[in-house]
Amino acid sequence: MDLSDSPDEARFRDRVRGWLTDTLPTLPWPEPARLEAKREFWSVWQRMLFDAGFAGLSWPQEFGGAGADAKTKAIFNEEMDRAGAPDRLNIIGEDFAGPTIVAFGNDEQKQRYLQPILTGDEIWCQLFSEPESGSDLASLRTKATKVDGGWSIQGQKIWTSRAQIADNAILLARTGGGDRHKGISYFLLPMDTPGITVRPLEHMLGEAEFNEVFLDDVFVPDSALVGEVDGGWKVAMGTLAFERVGIATGRVNTTRAVADLVEQIGRSTDDDGAPLAGQPAIRQRIADLYGRALTHYLIGQRVITGAASGQPPGPVTSIGKLYFCPLVEDIADFGLELSDFGGQFGLADAPETGERAVDAGDPDQQRWLRLAYQARGTAIAGGSTYIQRNIAAERVLGMPRGRE
Repeated sequence: MDLSDSPDEARFRDRVRGWLTDTLPTLPWPEPARLEAKREFWSVWQRMLFDAGFAGLSWPQEFGGAGADAKTKAIFNEEMDRAGAPDRLNIIGEDFAGPTIVAFGNDEQKQRYLQPILTGDEIWCQLFSEPESGSDLASLRTKATKVDGGWSIQGQKIWTSRAQIADNAILLARTGGGDRHKGISYFLLPMDTPGITVRPLEHMLGEAEFNEVFLDDVFVPDSALVGEVDGGWKVAMGTLAFERVGIATGRVNTTRAVADLVEQIGRSTDDDGAPLAGQPAIRQRIADLYGRALTHYLIGQRVITGAASGQPPGPVTSIGKLYFCPLVEDIADFGLELSDFGGQFGLADAPETGERAVDAGDPDQQRWLRLAYQARGTAIAGGSTYIQRNIAAERVLGMPRGRE
């Protein structure tokens, strides 16, 4: 791996850094905390990215992207983190649905759906997981029955991020019998279709980012099918590969997070007023996290290098996810300890104001508590820890496949 920037990459980095310096102050800060209020803020931000040529960096140019390789996209993400730029609200659209449509969709689907993703006009969600069919995705039971001109969908999905504000969804449904992997089809579903009911699920932070979605005789036309009937498993594996690359390379910049911990330690004292930075136990813990963060960075660079050379995402993405999740948990938990803010308080309301504790604490407390809960969810998203261990055991170590 070559971790240094090429001359072209260095110029791109300078361009991104300069653009962020000039642009971020023009945003209507502060960014809203609640999901429903974020959409308008985010749409403004996404349009700025699109106009500047930074939306869909890795998408082919013929579909509105920049045709950049994975290293260039990673540089952009690093500079976004460095500048404290807003999070992207449409990750599922830009990183999962869009690349899947590019790879497997027909010309009509590409024409209809790709541009609104890049401009921020349409947000996507992912209707894959179901009750009792999360990590074992092939056991899903939502059924698509063939009717005149299309399909009638009946079933339930759960843990659907941002479904309450989504315009469209990528949907898996069972269309055939026999082998459970061969009887699944992949659909593109407008979320305003009659028969769809979205019920938000409030999580521990008092927010409703996740949802359960009920599909009651929802009609989708034949034109909504991606790929072949009963051939959706191959398409779904493509989508999950895009997702795992994102997780392996880090939705959280761990080296930056550790640097933030160092800064917090530098301005903190213990109960006796002694600086925390001089205490051996603190220094040992931060050194351990820093070393692990560098290792995670190198795993991510390995994924990026492979992708930039045209290699498909492989089992190294599972290794990256296995390494990433406990690291982020430990970073967040240490941040909470430094803030003297036990995670259990995140379940209670602030006694005087009635605010959730995550909204009532100082910025350090809010950040680390949110990250602590996010990290636990990430351990499940994109394939649970057990699934990733199976992939590593079978495809890296060559161990025999267990009985189903």
